[in-house]
Amino acid sequence: MVMASAGVNNMPAGPSAGAEGSDPAAECRLRRRRRLALLRHVTSTSAGSDESAAVAAAAGSEEKVQTTTPTSESSEEEPEGASAAAAAAAINVASATTSLPSDAGTAAAVWPVAFGSVALAGRLREMEDTVSLHPSFCVWADGSPMHFFAVFDGHGGPHVAALCREQMHSILATELAAAAAAQGHGDEEGSWRAALSRSFARVDALAPESCACGRAAAGCACPLSSGQRGAIVGSTAVVALLVRDRLVVANCGDSRAVLCRGAHAVPLSEDQKPDRPDERARIEAMGGRVMFINGARVRGILAMSRALGHKLLKPEVICEPEITITTRSDDDECLILASDGLWDVISNKVACDVARQCLEDGSPTRARTAESGEAGPSSSGAPVAQQPEPRCYRAAALLARLALGRESSDNISVVVIDLKARG
Repeated sequence: MVMASAGVNNMPAGPSAGAEGSDPAAECRLRRRRRLALLRHVTSTSAGSDESAAVAAAAGSEEKVQTTTPTSESSEEEPEGASAAAAAAAINVASATTSLPSDAGTAAAVWPVAFGSVALAGRLREMEDTVSLHPSFCVWADGSPMHFFAVFDGHGGPHVAALCREQMHSILATELAAAAAAQGHGDEEGSWRAALSRSFARVDALAPESCACGRAAAGCACPLSSGQRGAIVGSTAVVALLVRDRLVVANCGDSRAVLCRGAHAVPLSEDQKPDRPDERARIEAMGGRVMFINGARVRGILAMSRALGHKLLKPEVICEPEITITTRSDDDECLILASDGLWDVISNKVACDVARQCLEDGSPTRARTAESGEAGPSSSGAPVAQQPEPRCYRAAALLARLALGRESSDNISVVVIDLKARG
């Protein structure tokens, strides 16, 4: 593209140019006429060509440089308005291929995904939280890849959280495959909701037999099987599915998903606490009680109204997730999934501001990541990292350290999913 521009500047001047060769102002005007003619030709006949757009942009930039040298006759040969209009047209053509997806073309849009996570025991002796990261873990009916990210906050032991980490994505992949086969041209959002609800129910049924290694076997002989296991063990679950331009979030418990959209923090889940009016009404309708012992608790034991496991507290504590489906936009910066060890001490807005600033402050280029083989395009053309990326890990680590600095007394697990194609 530079060669084309250089070739234009080095074209033979012809007889008329030779006559004016001794006049610098005349030579300048002649060069300006040729560049302007090329610029107008490119923008009028080759707007759809990337190569022509590049030539036009190069010519426009040279035009801008040349006009910084004042000449007494330039205004007579080239109207300023015409030059500005042509340059603006060239810029529009050159930038057309780099614009972000628009709402009008979501079918062919590219939706990038990168991720990183941190899980800390914090000030507790035992680590009961787990995270699960599975990009491209299954494919939907139309061939679109689906990405799975989740945080599980165990209670009474790590058994159910470990079970969720090892089994939830596999069970969900099976349910989604069945839903895709049966869906046809029906309601795909309804199919996603049904598959998530069935997956949570299946994991909940396995919870009483779970081992801390993540297996669902009553007779597990691994070294971890000797730990505590019983009817009071359970876990929260916040699961995010990313498919095309949709963010599907299923929440059971008080872990949380927050979307950073521009400068705003948009919660995609609502904490299920026993003192939430609708949850309290449901618990009491089932004959249960909400007691206030160091906060609202079901039967004075559990500080959340929904969870996986906790067989002793059924039917008041249920495993049915609340599901939201959100359409992605060009303003979306990142999605944060975290356990209550983060959200108890950090607001949604502060978490989004910290994560967004950390992601913007610099990261390895995608070209370097692609050369190392850590990332590859999905079947829809969207760049999807297959391994955690450093910038997302740093954002998650910074949030966890901030929670520790604010004296969080719980395990802290954070997943940061970058929704921008950052260079």
